Amino acid sequence: MQIRSRLCFELSKRLLPPPAVRTINYDAYGDWRNESLTTSWTHFSDAAIAGKDVLDFGCGDGQLSFFLAAHKRPRSIIGVDISDSAIERANATLNNSPLAQNANVKFKLGAVNTPAVDAQSVDTIVAFDCMEHVMEPEAIMRSWFAALRPGGRCLVEWSPYKGPWGPHMNSLVPIPWAHVVFGQKAMFETAEKIYDLPNFVPRHWDLDEAGGKKPNKWRQWSSFKEQGYINEIDIRNFERIAKAAGLRVARLEKHSFGGSGLRRGIGRALMSLPVIGEYFLSYAVVELVRPVV
Repeated sequence: MQIRSRLCFELSKRLLPPPAVRTINYDAYGDWRNESLTTSWTHFSDAAIAGKDVLDFGCGDGQLSFFLAAHKRPRSIIGVDISDSAIERANATLNNSPLAQNANVKFKLGAVNTPAVDAQSVDTIVAFDCMEHVMEPEAIMRSWFAALRPGGRCLVEWSPYKGPWGPHMNSLVPIPWAHVVFGQKAMFETAEKIYDLPNFVPRHWDLDEAGGKKPNKWRQWSSFKEQGYINEIDIRNFERIAKAAGLRVARLEKHSFGGSGLRRGIGRALMSLPVIGEYFLSYAVVELVRPVV
C-alpha cells in the first residue's frame, strides 16, 4: 500500500466505531428511515403535496411515499427506483398496508437516465437522499423537466460531495474529509482491508439472503466513477445542470453540522467562508421549478 493508503487504513482501523443498530438490523433501519424522512419533510410545505400528482424519485423501499400518502393527501403518488429489490419490498409493504385499497399509490422500476413516467404527468417531484447517487444527472434533470407540468416543482434534499461525509463510506472509513485528505484510491484500498478484518461487523447491505457476509466488493474499484455510486457533484455544478435542463432554482438552503448550538454556530461560520465553505456543508435543501412560460 502507498503511504496515503497506509495512513488512511491505520487511522480508520483505530477510529472504527461499533456499528449503529440501524446498520445491522433492517427493521431498525426502516424505523430510522421513517423518522429521518419525517424530519426532512419539515423543510418543505404540505401545499406542494396536497391534491397533487407526485413522483417520489429514488424511492427506495417507499418510506417517503408511504409517509406522504398517509399524511399529506396527494392526489396520486408514484415511487420510482432503479433497484428492483427495493421496488419489490415497496410493493410488498403496499400490499400489506391499508393504502393498498387506495389506487393512488404505485411503485415501478426506473432507469439510470429516466424515471420512466409520462411527460407532464406530475406536479411535484420529491428526491430525498438520492441526488448524490445519480450517475447521469444531466439526463435525469432533463427528464424531471419533461415529467413536470408547467409550474411544477422538484423538492430535493441532498448531500453534496465536498462535505465531510460526501463519499458515504464512513462505515468503513470513519474519517471526515478522507476524500480530500487521502484521495479516492486510498479510501477504496482502506475499505477493502477494513472489510476483511475479523472484527468488522457486516452491515445489512453486506449480507446475502442466507445472512452470510458477501464477498469483498471493494476489491473491484479504485474510484467513485468506477463504483458508480457517488457522482461528485458540488453546488455550482448542480445549479449549472439544473439551469441547462430548463429548471429554475427557486430556493437553495445550505445546512452545516448538527449537534449543540456551539457546534451548529461553528458550522455556519465555516460554511460562509469563500472557496472552502462548501467543505463544511452537511446537506442542502433545494426547490427547482419548471417555468410556466
